[in-house]
Amino acid sequence: MKPQALALLLLAVVLARAEDKPPPPAPDAAILAAIDKGRAAVAAGKAQDAVAHLHEAIRLIQETAIKGLAAFLPKRDKPWTMGEIDTSTGTWGTGKDAFQWAHTSRAYELEEQHVTVTISTSPQLIEAQRAGLEMLRNPQMRAMLQSDENRELEVVEADGWLGMVTTDAGGGSSVLAMHKKVMVSIDLAQGDAALAKEFWEAIDRKGLGEAVK
Repeated sequence: MKPQALALLLLAVVLARAEDKPPPPAPDAAILAAIDKGRAAVAAGKAQDAVAHLHEAIRLIQETAIKGLAAFLPKRDKPWTMGEIDTSTGTWGTGKDAFQWAHTSRAYELEEQHVTVTISTSPQLIEAQRAGLEMLRNPQMRAMLQSDENRELEVVEADGWLGMVTTDAGGGSSVLAMHKKVMVSIDLAQGDAALAKEFWEAIDRKGLGEAVK
């Protein structure tokens, strides 16, 4: 094959692959509007207005991202009852100490069993929890936590996730696990570790981890 023909063939392959790849979604108009207002406020020397507009842009970005993660909340067949998906975002504090949070959650009920699954992408919250979970990698710390007579603890680690399943003497169980920028919590007011892990296994953990960039 002549060099020119080979070059044209390679170009056709590259263009075909580019056409197969969907374009990235356009930014939400409300997000861009909030950013523009923030920039205008900065230019005008209105610091407080700029902060308010940029916080609004952050809130809208988080809201858009967290709504997409609601699809990873586990599905349960009857006789379980699934509640409505609850999505919330916001900011605590002001200035450099501001704390952004974004959660999507769903409640599940079956007779006396009540389960709540929450997915969070709050950077500060995840960073605060990460240090505690990373201690589980220390054999001595793990042994100390597992020696508590009032609480059973099991470490879960799979698909890039690290977390723990705990069961209190009073009967409540929970799962807390994270993967880089996303965290999952599963809370049971009444129920054993087996049920908590059943909900944990029902989550597409690999897909969820890949969905959060």
